[in-house]
Amino acid sequence: MSGLESLSDEELLQAALEGSDAHFNALVDRYAASIYRLAYGITGRREDAEDIVQETFLRVYGHLDQYASPRGSVKTWLFTIARNQSINVFSSIKRSMARFWSEQSSDQERGDPLEAHPSSPHTDAERQLSVQQELETVQRALAKLPQRQRTALLLKAQEDLSYEEIAQVMGTSVSSVESLIFRARQRIMETLGDD
Repeated sequence: MSGLESLSDEELLQAALEGSDAHFNALVDRYAASIYRLAYGITGRREDAEDIVQETFLRVYGHLDQYASPRGSVKTWLFTIARNQSINVFSSIKRSMARFWSEQSSDQERGDPLEAHPSSPHTDAERQLSVQQELETVQRALAKLPQRQRTALLLKAQEDLSYEEIAQVMGTSVSSVESLIFRARQRIMETLGDD
């Protein structure tokens, strides 16, 4: 794949549109990790994030001819598709969790034991536990954010997109993005302060 790394996103996409699998794969290699981070940040689940990456690139591959450069960069187009996929999956997860918790509440009312699965012993104790607890604290703080605030914050903090790019991905104005990120950061600090 020598030489493909130096091509622009638009050049890779155009070559993929003309039938080059190598160019499409180079585009996948360039953005798969970023899309995974965004999807994981929205859904909070590794398996779902992996599925979203695959679904995003399947959709891109099936709609290569629908990319319109005047409306935004290839990068923002990819993130828009990934964001939409993530929101769909996140909504499904929320519905599943609501059903799960309502079933658990019913089980508790009937007195069913919840300790059916004994915990397994962990080997790398204190250090691993400390890192895990910090990660869980941040994940909980992110999970408490409204979806739009979380998405804007993840696109800025993890993917280093500009406010303009985030506005394109989210289909909103730059001032709205600035406000979403400001409120998200405020809420994160408040949540971390409460823990």
